[in-house]
Amino acid sequence: MSFGMILSTAFASILASKMRSSLTLLGVIIGVTSVIALMAIGRGAQDSITSRISAQGAELLFVSVNFAADDAQSLTFDDALAIAGSPNAQDVDLVAASLTASNAEISLGATALTTTATGITPEYFEVNDYDLASGRDISPVDLLERTDVAVLGSNLATNLFPSQEATNQQFSINGRLYTVAGVLEPVGGFTRVDDQVFVPITTAESRLANNTAPGETLDVSQILVKATSADTVEAAAEQTDVVLRLQHGLNFGETADFTISNSAGIAETLEETTDVLVIFLGVVGGISLIVGGIGIMNIMLVSVTERTREIGIRRAIGARRAAVLLQFLAEATVLSIGGGLLGLLIGAIITDQFSGVQFLNTTFDAQMSVDIAILAMVVAAGIGLVAGIYPAARAAALDPIDALRHE
Repeated sequence: MSFGMILSTAFASILASKMRSSLTLLGVIIGVTSVIALMAIGRGAQDSITSRISAQGAELLFVSVNFAADDAQSLTFDDALAIAGSPNAQDVDLVAASLTASNAEISLGATALTTTATGITPEYFEVNDYDLASGRDISPVDLLERTDVAVLGSNLATNLFPSQEATNQQFSINGRLYTVAGVLEPVGGFTRVDDQVFVPITTAESRLANNTAPGETLDVSQILVKATSADTVEAAAEQTDVVLRLQHGLNFGETADFTISNSAGIAETLEETTDVLVIFLGVVGGISLIVGGIGIMNIMLVSVTERTREIGIRRAIGARRAAVLLQFLAEATVLSIGGGLLGLLIGAIITDQFSGVQFLNTTFDAQMSVDIAILAMVVAAGIGLVAGIYPAARAAALDPIDALRHE
């Protein structure tokens, strides 16, 4: 029996039971569609996250507390000043410090919301490449006098002042009045900068974080160090390490109570983490494919039972067991590949529709790549083949005489 005849017979058998075949195809279609859509969306989210972090600049260093170190000290504002003023840190361009005070209660009239308030130094926006849409930045005078001024993220400004210019307007943070010094241009991304409020770091320390009394050591959450160029990042990191070890009284062989990382390293770590997410999404979609494979096996077993006499007649007129086996395997594979192709088409449409969707002020570009399509089709064909093996083997093993007697 030729391969072409096996395929034509398989198609004829499938078309003979259109409703049953359609329901079987549906399981495979849903499975392949799920795999393609979920993995494409996951990969788009992955690229969006990593590109946003990479966009901060390859020359940016993040200094934070290493809580795993013995006797870890807090980072202080003096640490930031030491890095900025060190004559040995010639590859350091700018230094900024920040102090995060979560759950700040923002209110204006009937509008009340909770967001993150971040105390910053004047260099903070320049280091992060955040631009002002209106107004002014936090100034050194604001730090010195602990003034009640704030710079608003674009979304927060719109929520508080939907019908007027926010600059120079007043609102409350934790019941205390602040004046809007400026408003940032939209930033987007998962950092939620557009929903935050920024105040002088000294103001945040004394009125929002309530860490210490004025005049004492000012602890900070993070220090940002910007190298003079992408080529000098490693040198700037080494120089920052030396300055902070001297500040904290650490020997050069000791484990540092701080960590220094750059945006490229963070992006790489996040990419590795999100790779796991993409694979997980693919597995979730693959579960639907397994369900579709079970449906194919069930239908093929029913088909073997219904066509027992047909199998007996074919065996009686000389058909070999291998021909019967190939016949039913061909039917199962045609069903799985047919469902896979339709699922591929629907998945591509869903992926296309999802591209450009806004979420958390970030535009997702769902990416359906060739490897995802090939993976989905190979898995679909494999599941169909595996699902068809047992029914096909059962059909091939039927005794011709017993099959002919079957009612």
